[in-house]
Amino acid sequence: MIELHLKNVSKLFSETRAVDNVTFDVKSGELFFLLGPSGCGKTTCLRMIAGFYKPDEGEIYFGNKLMNDVPPYKRNIGMVFQNYALWPHMNVYQNVEYGLNVRKVPAKERKERVERVLEIVQMEKYIDRNPNQLSGGQQQRIALARALVIEPDILLLDEPLSNLDAKLRLEMRHEIKRIHSEAGITSVYVTHDQKEALSLADRIAVMKDGKVIQIGTPREIYNFPVNKFVADFIGETNFIDGRVKTKSNGYYSIDTSIGEIYATSNNKNFSIGD
Repeated sequence: MIELHLKNVSKLFSETRAVDNVTFDVKSGELFFLLGPSGCGKTTCLRMIAGFYKPDEGEIYFGNKLMNDVPPYKRNIGMVFQNYALWPHMNVYQNVEYGLNVRKVPAKERKERVERVLEIVQMEKYIDRNPNQLSGGQQQRIALARALVIEPDILLLDEPLSNLDAKLRLEMRHEIKRIHSEAGITSVYVTHDQKEALSLADRIAVMKDGKVIQIGTPREIYNFPVNKFVADFIGETNFIDGRVKTKSNGYYSIDTSIGEIYATSNNKNFSIGD
Protein backbone atom coordinates (compact mmCIF):
# COMPACT_ATOMS: atom_id res chain seq x y z
CA MET A 1 0.00 0.00 0.00
CA ILE A 2 1.14 3.52 -0.76
CA GLU A 3 0.51 7.05 0.51
CA LEU A 4 -0.63 9.95 -1.68
CA HIS A 5 0.51 13.55 -1.22
CA LEU A 6 -0.70 16.72 -2.95
CA LYS A 7 1.44 19.77 -2.15
CA ASN A 8 0.22 23.26 -3.15
CA VAL A 9 -1.39 21.90 -6.32
CA SER A 10 -3.20 24.26 -8.70
CA LYS A 11 -4.84 23.80 -12.11
CA LEU A 12 -5.83 26.67 -14.39
CA PHE A 13 -8.21 26.63 -17.35
CA SER A 14 -7.64 29.94 -19.15
CA GLU A 15 -7.80 32.35 -16.22
CA THR A 16 -10.01 30.19 -14.01
CA ARG A 17 -8.31 28.44 -11.10
CA ALA A 18 -10.25 25.17 -11.06
CA VAL A 19 -7.97 23.90 -8.28
CA ASP A 20 -6.30 26.52 -6.12
CA ASN A 21 -3.27 25.69 -3.94
CA VAL A 22 -4.61 22.35 -2.66
CA THR A 23 -2.62 20.37 -0.11
CA PHE A 24 -3.64 17.07 1.48
CA ASP A 25 -2.23 13.65 2.37
CA VAL A 26 -3.98 10.30 1.97
CA LYS A 27 -2.73 7.61 4.32
CA SER A 28 -1.83 4.11 3.22
CA GLY A 29 -5.01 2.02 2.89
CA GLU A 30 -7.29 4.99 3.63
CA LEU A 31 -10.66 5.68 1.98
CA PHE A 32 -10.37 9.44 1.48
CA PHE A 33 -13.24 11.55 0.13
CA LEU A 34 -13.21 14.78 -1.89
CA LEU A 35 -16.61 16.31 -1.15
CA GLY A 36 -18.17 19.49 -2.43
CA PRO A 37 -20.75 21.08 -4.76
CA SER A 38 -20.52 20.96 -8.53
CA GLY A 39 -17.64 23.02 -9.88
CA CYS A 40 -15.62 22.99 -6.65
CA GLY A 41 -12.58 21.30 -8.25
CA LYS A 42 -12.86 17.80 -6.78
CA THR A 43 -12.99 15.96 -10.12
CA THR A 44 -10.14 18.07 -11.49
CA CYS A 45 -8.08 16.98 -8.45
CA LEU A 46 -8.90 13.35 -9.20
CA ARG A 47 -7.90 13.73 -12.85
CA MET A 48 -4.56 15.24 -11.85
CA ILE A 49 -3.93 12.28 -9.52
CA ALA A 50 -4.79 9.97 -12.43
CA GLY A 51 -2.45 11.86 -14.76
CA PHE A 52 -5.17 13.03 -17.16
CA TYR A 53 -4.30 16.64 -16.27
CA LYS A 54 -0.89 18.01 -15.36
CA PRO A 55 -0.74 20.48 -12.42
CA ASP A 56 0.17 24.04 -13.35
CA GLU A 57 1.60 24.50 -9.87
CA GLY A 58 2.57 22.19 -7.03
CA GLU A 59 3.57 18.55 -6.76
CA ILE A 60 1.84 15.16 -6.59
CA TYR A 61 3.63 12.25 -4.92
CA PHE A 62 2.85 8.54 -4.75
CA GLY A 63 4.85 7.68 -1.67
CA ASN A 64 8.18 9.46 -2.22
CA LYS A 65 7.94 9.44 -6.02
CA LEU A 66 7.11 12.71 -7.82
CA MET A 67 4.36 11.94 -10.37
CA ASN A 68 3.82 15.27 -12.18
CA ASP A 69 5.39 14.10 -15.45
CA VAL A 70 4.45 10.40 -15.23
CA PRO A 71 1.81 9.45 -17.85
CA PRO A 72 -1.43 7.78 -16.71
CA TYR A 73 -0.51 4.33 -18.05
CA LYS A 74 2.61 4.26 -15.89
CA ARG A 75 0.91 5.26 -12.60
CA ASN A 76 -0.63 1.87 -11.74
CA ILE A 77 -3.96 3.39 -10.75
CA GLY A 78 -7.40 1.79 -10.86
CA MET A 79 -10.20 4.09 -12.00
CA VAL A 80 -13.95 3.64 -11.51
CA PHE A 81 -16.10 6.03 -13.56
CA GLN A 82 -19.67 7.08 -12.91
CA ASN A 83 -20.83 5.61 -16.24
CA TYR A 84 -19.06 2.25 -15.58
CA ALA A 85 -17.28 2.33 -19.03
CA LEU A 86 -17.56 -1.45 -19.54
CA TRP A 87 -16.76 -2.95 -22.95
CA PRO A 88 -20.19 -3.89 -24.41
CA HIS A 89 -18.76 -6.60 -26.72
CA MET A 90 -16.99 -8.42 -23.86
CA ASN A 91 -18.51 -10.58 -21.15
CA VAL A 92 -17.88 -10.06 -17.43
CA TYR A 93 -14.77 -12.25 -17.35
CA GLN A 94 -13.24 -10.54 -20.39
CA ASN A 95 -13.98 -7.05 -19.03
CA VAL A 96 -12.25 -7.80 -15.75
CA GLU A 97 -9.36 -9.60 -17.46
CA TYR A 98 -8.67 -6.76 -19.93
CA GLY A 99 -6.15 -4.83 -17.83
CA LEU A 100 -4.19 -7.99 -17.12
CA ASN A 101 -3.99 -8.76 -20.85
CA VAL A 102 -2.61 -5.30 -21.51
CA ARG A 103 0.02 -5.92 -18.82
CA LYS A 104 0.85 -9.31 -20.37
CA VAL A 105 0.18 -11.22 -17.13
CA PRO A 106 0.56 -15.02 -17.66
CA ALA A 107 -2.68 -16.90 -18.36
CA LYS A 108 -2.71 -18.94 -15.15
CA GLU A 109 -2.19 -15.86 -12.98
CA ARG A 110 -4.80 -13.93 -14.97
CA LYS A 111 -7.39 -16.63 -14.27
CA GLU A 112 -6.56 -16.74 -10.56
CA ARG A 113 -6.71 -12.97 -10.14
CA VAL A 114 -9.96 -12.56 -12.10
CA GLU A 115 -11.67 -15.32 -10.12
CA ARG A 116 -10.42 -13.91 -6.83
CA VAL A 117 -11.62 -10.37 -7.51
CA LEU A 118 -15.00 -11.58 -8.80
CA GLU A 119 -15.45 -13.37 -5.48
CA ILE A 120 -14.64 -10.14 -3.62
CA VAL A 121 -17.38 -8.24 -5.51
CA GLN A 122 -19.68 -11.29 -5.35
CA MET A 123 -20.11 -11.56 -9.12
CA GLU A 124 -18.45 -14.94 -9.79
CA LYS A 125 -21.77 -16.43 -10.99
CA TYR A 126 -22.05 -13.90 -13.82
CA ILE A 127 -18.75 -14.44 -15.67
CA ASP A 128 -20.42 -15.32 -19.01
CA ARG A 129 -22.90 -12.45 -19.09
CA ASN A 130 -22.50 -9.30 -21.17
CA PRO A 131 -22.86 -5.87 -19.52
CA ASN A 132 -26.30 -5.29 -21.08
CA GLN A 133 -27.55 -8.35 -19.19
CA LEU A 134 -26.60 -6.84 -15.82
CA SER A 135 -28.33 -4.36 -13.53
CA GLY A 136 -26.74 -0.99 -12.78
CA GLY A 137 -25.48 -2.22 -9.42
CA GLN A 138 -24.00 -5.35 -11.00
CA GLN A 139 -22.27 -3.28 -13.69
CA GLN A 140 -20.78 -1.08 -10.98
CA ARG A 141 -19.39 -4.16 -9.21
CA ILE A 142 -17.74 -5.28 -12.46
CA ALA A 143 -16.25 -1.81 -12.91
CA LEU A 144 -14.84 -2.10 -9.38
CA ALA A 145 -13.51 -5.60 -10.08
CA ARG A 146 -11.78 -4.39 -13.25
CA ALA A 147 -10.08 -1.61 -11.29
CA LEU A 148 -9.05 -3.93 -8.44
CA VAL A 149 -7.75 -6.86 -10.50
CA ILE A 150 -4.65 -4.97 -11.66
CA GLU A 151 -3.69 -4.54 -7.97
CA PRO A 152 -3.35 -0.75 -8.25
CA ASP A 153 -1.26 1.39 -5.93
CA ILE A 154 -4.18 3.84 -5.72
CA LEU A 155 -7.88 3.40 -6.50
CA LEU A 156 -9.79 6.44 -7.81
CA LEU A 157 -13.60 6.58 -7.80
CA ASP A 158 -15.38 9.39 -9.67
CA GLU A 159 -18.95 9.62 -8.33
CA PRO A 160 -19.41 5.86 -8.91
CA LEU A 161 -22.95 5.68 -7.49
CA SER A 162 -24.49 8.76 -9.12
CA ASN A 163 -26.26 6.77 -11.87
CA LEU A 164 -27.96 4.35 -9.46
CA ASP A 165 -31.40 4.73 -7.91
CA ALA A 166 -31.69 5.55 -4.20
CA LYS A 167 -32.13 1.96 -3.02
CA LEU A 168 -29.19 0.67 -5.07
CA ARG A 169 -26.99 3.56 -3.93
CA LEU A 170 -27.60 2.58 -0.32
CA GLU A 171 -26.81 -1.08 -1.03
CA MET A 172 -23.65 -0.21 -2.98
CA ARG A 173 -22.37 2.05 -0.17
CA HIS A 174 -22.18 -1.00 2.07
CA GLU A 175 -20.59 -3.03 -0.72
CA ILE A 176 -17.91 -0.42 -1.44
CA LYS A 177 -17.06 -0.22 2.26
CA ARG A 178 -16.81 -4.00 2.46
CA ILE A 179 -14.76 -4.30 -0.73
CA HIS A 180 -12.38 -1.55 0.36
CA SER A 181 -11.91 -3.22 3.73
CA GLU A 182 -11.02 -6.50 2.01
CA ALA A 183 -8.76 -4.98 -0.65
CA GLY A 184 -7.13 -2.37 1.65
CA ILE A 185 -6.09 -0.14 -1.27
CA THR A 186 -5.38 3.57 -0.79
CA SER A 187 -8.48 5.16 -2.33
CA VAL A 188 -9.73 8.62 -3.30
CA TYR A 189 -13.48 8.94 -3.80
CA VAL A 190 -15.15 12.00 -5.36
CA THR A 191 -18.77 12.83 -4.54
CA HIS A 192 -21.20 15.68 -3.95
CA ASP A 193 -23.37 13.42 -1.75
CA GLN A 194 -22.89 14.30 1.92
CA LYS A 195 -24.53 11.12 3.24
CA GLU A 196 -22.30 9.00 1.03
CA ALA A 197 -19.18 10.71 2.38
CA LEU A 198 -20.27 10.68 6.02
CA SER A 199 -21.18 6.98 5.93
CA LEU A 200 -18.14 5.68 4.02
CA ALA A 201 -15.11 7.92 4.50
CA ASP A 202 -12.18 7.47 6.82
CA ARG A 203 -11.51 11.18 6.27
CA ILE A 204 -13.07 13.91 4.13
CA ALA A 205 -11.71 17.01 2.39
CA VAL A 206 -14.52 19.53 1.89
CA MET A 207 -13.91 21.72 -1.16
CA LYS A 208 -15.29 25.02 -2.42
CA ASP A 209 -14.18 27.21 -5.35
CA GLY A 210 -11.09 25.09 -5.98
CA LYS A 211 -9.88 25.22 -2.37
CA VAL A 212 -9.87 22.70 0.46
CA ILE A 213 -11.88 24.28 3.27
CA GLN A 214 -11.61 21.55 5.92
CA ILE A 215 -10.14 18.06 6.32
CA GLY A 216 -11.18 15.67 9.04
CA THR A 217 -13.06 12.53 9.97
CA PRO A 218 -16.81 12.54 9.28
CA ARG A 219 -17.48 13.08 12.99
CA GLU A 220 -15.02 16.00 13.23
CA ILE A 221 -16.45 17.76 10.19
CA TYR A 222 -20.06 17.19 11.21
CA ASN A 223 -19.60 18.25 14.83
CA PHE A 224 -16.98 20.98 14.38
CA PRO A 225 -17.34 22.69 10.97
CA VAL A 226 -14.77 25.45 10.51
CA ASN A 227 -17.21 27.92 8.95
CA LYS A 228 -20.81 28.48 7.88
CA PHE A 229 -20.29 26.98 4.42
CA VAL A 230 -19.12 23.61 5.81
CA ALA A 231 -21.87 23.57 8.44
CA ASP A 232 -24.52 24.34 5.81
CA PHE A 233 -23.18 21.89 3.23
CA ILE A 234 -22.55 18.96 5.59
CA GLY A 235 -25.35 19.04 8.11
CA GLU A 236 -29.02 19.64 8.66
CA THR A 237 -28.31 22.90 10.41
CA ASN A 238 -30.33 25.81 11.75
CA PHE A 239 -28.54 29.18 11.64
CA ILE A 240 -29.51 31.78 14.20
CA ASP A 241 -28.25 35.36 14.13
CA GLY A 242 -27.23 36.73 17.50
CA ARG A 243 -25.14 39.26 19.35
CA VAL A 244 -22.82 38.43 22.25
CA LYS A 245 -24.23 40.09 25.36
CA THR A 246 -21.63 39.02 27.94
CA LYS A 247 -18.41 37.00 27.94
CA SER A 248 -16.63 35.47 30.92
CA ASN A 249 -13.95 32.74 31.02
CA GLY A 250 -14.96 31.30 27.63
CA TYR A 251 -18.69 31.37 28.41
CA TYR A 252 -21.03 33.51 26.33
CA SER A 253 -24.50 34.94 26.75
CA ILE A 254 -25.99 35.63 23.32
CA ASP A 255 -29.12 37.59 22.45
CA THR A 256 -30.98 35.98 19.51
CA SER A 257 -34.38 36.16 17.84
CA ILE A 258 -35.43 33.02 19.76
CA GLY A 259 -34.26 34.33 23.12
CA GLU A 260 -31.05 34.25 25.11
CA ILE A 261 -28.61 31.40 24.41
CA TYR A 262 -25.69 30.33 26.59
CA ALA A 263 -22.67 28.89 24.80
CA THR A 264 -19.02 27.99 25.20
CA SER A 265 -16.22 28.63 22.71
CA ASN A 266 -14.56 25.60 21.10
CA ASN A 267 -11.97 26.17 18.36
CA LYS A 268 -13.87 29.25 17.19
CA ASN A 269 -17.12 27.26 16.92
CA PHE A 270 -19.97 27.69 19.33
CA SER A 271 -21.63 24.76 21.03
CA ILE A 272 -24.86 25.33 22.92
CA GLY A 273 -24.43 25.08 26.69
CA ASP A 274 -26.95 23.91 29.28
